[in-house]
Amino acid sequence: MNRRVWPTAIGLALLLAACASPTTPSSDLAAGGGLRIGAPAPDFMLKTLDGSISHLADYKGRPVLINFWASWCGPCRVEMPELVTAHNVHTQAGLTVLVVNLTVQDTVKNAQSFANEFRLPFPVLLDEAGGVSTAYSLRSLPNSIFVGAAGIVRAVNPGPMTRDMLEQQLAKIVPAS
Repeated sequence: MNRRVWPTAIGLALLLAACASPTTPSSDLAAGGGLRIGAPAPDFMLKTLDGSISHLADYKGRPVLINFWASWCGPCRVEMPELVTAHNVHTQAGLTVLVVNLTVQDTVKNAQSFANEFRLPFPVLLDEAGGVSTAYSLRSLPNSIFVGAAGIVRAVNPGPMTRDMLEQQLAKIVPAS
């Protein structure tokens, strides 16, 4: 397949998969099979939009929501305001939200425009080579991983989430107030 067609075909497949109705998270084996509920979250270091480096290990001891997205993903655009609200509501309880742009299928310029449009208050990480999305067995966008304070994956949601779905999954990692 032509080198220019291949990324487009993958992107289209991810978009079509994500356009399905909201899904219920898997109880044991997360989307794709490599990421397991109850196992440590794969560690990573990624550059951020502001040029710094974000290392997942730096957030150990805090609950972390990792959300994978792309600027061209319609369901990601619908879901992102819910993530901003969750960040604002749960920051005092220690929640860290990390949003990982699939820059390997997007552009830094488009990621920056998206971040500006939604006024993202949390780090925007750039998966420029696709290694982190591979480590997390990504098959659709958006995709959210809920990691407890001990660094253990507690839930995975492949696909868009409603506010209720998001709060249900956050309850698994954020201490009750």
